[in-house]
Amino acid sequence: MLTLHLSALSALIWGAPDPALLRSHDKLFQSPLRGMTVSCPIYGQVWGSPAFSASLETLKTLGVDWVAIHPYAGIRKDGSVRYTPAARTEYLAGAASRAAAAGVPLFWKPHLAYWGSFDWRGSIDFESEAARRRFAEQYRAFILDQARFAAKAGAPLFAVGVELERLVHYEAYWRELIAEVRRIYPGRLTYAANWDGAARVPFWDALDYVGVQAYYPLAVEPGQTPDEAALERAWAPILRQVQTLAQQAKRPVLFTEIGYPEARHAAERPWDPKGFFDGSDRALRVALVDYALRRVEQAPHVAGMFWWKWIPGRRRGDFAMQPPEIQTLLKRAWAAPPPPAP
Repeated sequence: MLTLHLSALSALIWGAPDPALLRSHDKLFQSPLRGMTVSCPIYGQVWGSPAFSASLETLKTLGVDWVAIHPYAGIRKDGSVRYTPAARTEYLAGAASRAAAAGVPLFWKPHLAYWGSFDWRGSIDFESEAARRRFAEQYRAFILDQARFAAKAGAPLFAVGVELERLVHYEAYWRELIAEVRRIYPGRLTYAANWDGAARVPFWDALDYVGVQAYYPLAVEPGQTPDEAALERAWAPILRQVQTLAQQAKRPVLFTEIGYPEARHAAERPWDPKGFFDGSDRALRVALVDYALRRVEQAPHVAGMFWWKWIPGRRRGDFAMQPPEIQTLLKRAWAAPPPPAP
């Protein structure tokens, strides 16, 4: 494994994509993808730092097999997309080399930094045709730049978009963009749709995975810590939706994000980080994470999950996966040896 990833690092240094290398990663996709998003306080400088390497080593002990990072581009209401080319972004080269040294495959998941222009990525849309054309051209340039770099870095998995709910109906545009990415990036592709918009994406057949940001609201008693039976009842209709989605798309479903905030509304509004709890509701979050790790991952058509999120140096608050009780759950589900066969 280490030799394989060091080959990826060599490709990055010499500037040539290595299709054979990425195809040789096929065995990584034969088991559920057990991933963690390593995020950043502001922009991604931490990915090129020793703290990223330390996080990778810790995550490996917890049974995490994959790590996602999310390079940013800025988006404005006039449709302009501003970014520094990946090859000139030192911390991205640092992330690739540190992941290679640790033997951890990367899920390359470019994000649009919407702050100050839109409420969230799902609200990104434009009033004028000129703005739409500007966005189409500049977003294409950003994604192709990221895909080219991800290929050189040997990252086996790439997302062509994240939560662009009001733009996915431009089907011809997305199909053309995906085809262009295929020509320069030989790994596997997904798009990360919000949980309530995945069924509206018209181009799943052009990708390898149906990507879902899995912040599904769970119908459990407010203010209570649900037991196993309550969580099973809450997840049952969701997993039926996932099965239908996979069958219609003829693709497995990958939870490109899943997470629960440290808040009392973690079950009913898992996407909302506001309202940090005081610790009295810790059992709620433990129950939610535990069930997803033990039961949801085993559901038919679920190819794996990437937890949101791990910020080096952060211990609690927001969606942090560092609390000791959460690390214990990860280790028990993902790092413990399987029980002996009967």
